[in-house]
Amino acid sequence: MSETLVILLSIGYFLATLSLIAAVIFLIVVAVELRRGINAFKEFLISTKIKLEPAIDDAHASIKGIRSSIDNVNEVTEKIRLLSETVEKFILIVSEFISTFDKVKSAVSLKRSALKTAIRVATSVFIENLKKRR
Repeated sequence: MSETLVILLSIGYFLATLSLIAAVIFLIVVAVELRRGINAFKEFLISTKIKLEPAIDDAHASIKGIRSSIDNVNEVTEKIRLLSETVEKFILIVSEFISTFDKVKSAVSLKRSALKTAIRVATSVFIENLKKRR
């Protein structure tokens, strides 16, 4: 029985060793395939980078152009805002001028009216005096 146990243990040891060797070989094969896969992935990334660099450069150039256009639009908008404020101030000045002109016109009209009345009264008094002297 002891021989049977030794034979069984030897067979078990042999199978365990065989399994360990198979596992090591499998791990070596997996490592080699992983290395190939990693190298293929690196090549894919490099080729993709080479293909995408012109598109990325074009995108950067487009973005710079858009930023420049936006800056120009902002500059023009600011100038229009300043022009609008200037026109608004000009309108206020013109309104004040018109108001002042209307006041002066009114005052001149009143003075003219008063002068006309004064001339009529003076003329009529002068004519009355002339008539009385005759």
